[in-house]
Amino acid sequence: MTVKKVAATVVSASVLVVALLVVALPVLADDGAAVDHLLEPDTIHPATADQFRAVLEHHRGKVVVVNYWATWCIPCLQELPELDLLQERYADRGLVVLAVSLDDPEKLEDRVRPFFAKRAPGLVSYLASAGEDDSVEFVTSFDPEWPGALPTTMFFDRGGELTNVHLGRMLYAEFEEAVLGLLGDGEGS
Repeated sequence: MTVKKVAATVVSASVLVVALLVVALPVLADDGAAVDHLLEPDTIHPATADQFRAVLEHHRGKVVVVNYWATWCIPCLQELPELDLLQERYADRGLVVLAVSLDDPEKLEDRVRPFFAKRAPGLVSYLASAGEDDSVEFVTSFDPEWPGALPTTMFFDRGGELTNVHLGRMLYAEFEEAVLGLLGDGEGS
């Protein structure tokens, strides 16, 4: 092989590597950011069930309370401030409270976000059914027996296992009792 051919091959390979990096780096960065952007507490993020699974995995090592709610559900709206308080009181012991709205995605901007901002500004919330999932499939992917009741609250232990599902309204004392049982002595991340 001549020096010219070797140089041409090296240049071609270099161009190919640069082109691959230009295409691959944003994709790799998006994978890392796929969960990161879903952890911002200042807004409601549309999410698929798979994306939400990644969020739950991110919180492994903590006790996670997931509350399914909707703006048209009066008992749900009564729970949101209590869940916000629960998060505030026990976050330092390893509690994460996540809310998932089952509202129509078309109502996200004009109804869901303003409603949630007033009721539970300290919580992170998601809008189920982003992508191919509908809201029922979103919830049943975590609890196949879910009968469709709102509010529904799911409790995950530090190992990420679903330990309890509560259908219907809970009072603050009930949330606290369930969470304290899972938090144990407060150790963990």
